[in-house]
Amino acid sequence: MSILSFSGPRLTTRHLTLAALLVALKIILGKLSVGDPAVLKFSFGFIATALIGYYLGPWIGGMAMVVNDLISNTILNTGSMFFPGFTFSAFVSGVIAGLFLYQQKVTWQRVFIYEFVQILVTNVFFTTLWVYLMSLSSSSTGRTFTALLAIRVPKEVISWPLEAILVLIILRQLSRLNLHLDR
Repeated sequence: MSILSFSGPRLTTRHLTLAALLVALKIILGKLSVGDPAVLKFSFGFIATALIGYYLGPWIGGMAMVVNDLISNTILNTGSMFFPGFTFSAFVSGVIAGLFLYQQKVTWQRVFIYEFVQILVTNVFFTTLWVYLMSLSSSSTGRTFTALLAIRVPKEVISWPLEAILVLIILRQLSRLNLHLDR
């Protein structure tokens, strides 16, 4: 077993069907949230992201996340503006999930490191960058990148252990089921 998994399953009908089901789950869980958006909003879409990486690997997982982003932000758009940077972040998110989780033993260390890297790269860096770039193009006064980081980092610090614990519990239970998709 390696530290990161750069391979993935072959694209078969079974994997394509599973990808579609997991994208649907991601869309549904992404719409479920707890908390106040002004203070701390906690969505459950990260669970499906971990499942996508766990079952589909980095490359199919990345493409599944792109499909999810396109569906969520075009067909099921709730009023926010479509921005291609978020689609790139979705791809990176699927790749990171697959690199850390596909065909790997589910340990608390692996899941906590996965969630840390996922949050750091996609949520803290890329999302802050995209929000900053979007604020520059709008007519409102643009916030500085560091000011946006100061707003976003505390939320991510709070959500990191919560997300890691939930993903750990779910992936451990799924790994005990011993489901094999390559048959």
